[in-house]
Amino acid sequence: MKIFMFTLVVVLCHNQSVNGSFFDFLNDKLSDFATSFVTTVRSIKEVVRSIFQPRYLSYRSLPNHLVPPDVEVKRTFAQYVEEMSQNETEMAEYIKLKSEPTATMTAPQLASLHGRRMESHEIRTNDGYLLNVHRILPAPNIKPKFSNRTVILHHGLLGSSADWILLGPEKSLPYLLSNAGYDVWLANARGNDYSRGHLYKKPDSVDYWRFSWQEVGKYDLTSLIDYIRSTKNYTAENMETIDYIGHSMGATALLVLLSTTPQYNHYLRIGILLSPLAYMTNVEGPLKAIMPMSVSPPDHLLKLIGNKEFVPSRLIPKRIALKYCKGPLLFCCNPLYFISGGIPDYSSLNDSFVARVLYHVPAGGSTNTILHYAQLAKTGKFHPYNDMSNEFTLRDVTLPMVLFSSDDDWLATIPDVLRLYFSISNPIDHYIIRDRNFTHTEFVWGLKANEVVFERVLEFLENGLNMFQINSNELDISNNTR
Repeated sequence: MKIFMFTLVVVLCHNQSVNGSFFDFLNDKLSDFATSFVTTVRSIKEVVRSIFQPRYLSYRSLPNHLVPPDVEVKRTFAQYVEEMSQNETEMAEYIKLKSEPTATMTAPQLASLHGRRMESHEIRTNDGYLLNVHRILPAPNIKPKFSNRTVILHHGLLGSSADWILLGPEKSLPYLLSNAGYDVWLANARGNDYSRGHLYKKPDSVDYWRFSWQEVGKYDLTSLIDYIRSTKNYTAENMETIDYIGHSMGATALLVLLSTTPQYNHYLRIGILLSPLAYMTNVEGPLKAIMPMSVSPPDHLLKLIGNKEFVPSRLIPKRIALKYCKGPLLFCCNPLYFISGGIPDYSSLNDSFVARVLYHVPAGGSTNTILHYAQLAKTGKFHPYNDMSNEFTLRDVTLPMVLFSSDDDWLATIPDVLRLYFSISNPIDHYIIRDRNFTHTEFVWGLKANEVVFERVLEFLENGLNMFQINSNELDISNNTR
């Protein structure tokens, strides 16, 4: 030890001009050495940890180069907005909207702005994806009607948990449910802004994006339901069930889960499907144009829409938007509005709401997801990806269900939703919205969604099973003509 200390002193003093007290100098050097030593030990500890717990986790996409597995990358939503605003192909309107404060807020930040609290839970799927699920905490000083019922809300095509709260604190469905006493969980499918992690696949790799809504139902939903049941200590003796509300792709995922893993029908109490995508024979818009190329997409199509993430720039080229879309370019260049149609009247919306929508939607998704839906439109069947000879067995879906549709929806048309109604085993009702200019996205953040949809959703959650018991053998189609 003495030899070590003597050697250390010699090294520290070598080629140094020591001013003042030698011992002060020595003390400073020893302090620096101690700090360096602790830092080195911590670095070694993190390397060892990374070997046994490797992960590639990001809030947005990882950079192109390989990120060391011990680094947890979380690119914030604000950084994504900054990237969009610097995009040379971006319109001036986008840059203007970025100045709106809510444009850069994540879902938990929006909830905080709304006076609510939101937990974030990381869930690992059986195939290695890392999902970020949000849970709404009860509001103080509110006496709920129900006592701690549990409900899952799953977003739609290219969406995220933020979709459900874009309407603000008074109208958003999660807050209405929470105020009624529900324990509200907001799902985030793999590949969107909040669920870009994987144990060993990089989000900028082709392999990461080899999934469609089929895997969302098969892996994401099973992991989410199992996690909630475990968190709430649901057992065979304590067989509490969960309510499920799915919009668009969120409905598709549930149908995949219940038809392929029927035991999950018993873990849920009721399913409410808003604008469900399953049979898509009567689809309209650009998805119909992609339909003939959906099985073996040519290179020029993949170059246009992306071969991994669907339209990774989050903007449809102007020349394509102008060809297939009528309305303000601000919305026509948005990939979700471009596909689903129903461009809103921009003049009737305030800038804050428009900023929230256009900077949170789309939230990301795979090209295979879009191609899979185009395949359904082509075949007229509800089948696995690139497998037209087999179909999901919807008769195995025994969960009591309510279906919502609208006559202004390009994607989930009334005839196709009606066909789905007759295909599942226990439908409760098919609620049709007529003559309200109610498009595919309006079911979640339409300005009148709270009146036209959410009030009915709460009624079905409370009384739907009673209707099912009374009219289980009758077709009950309600027409909303208010």
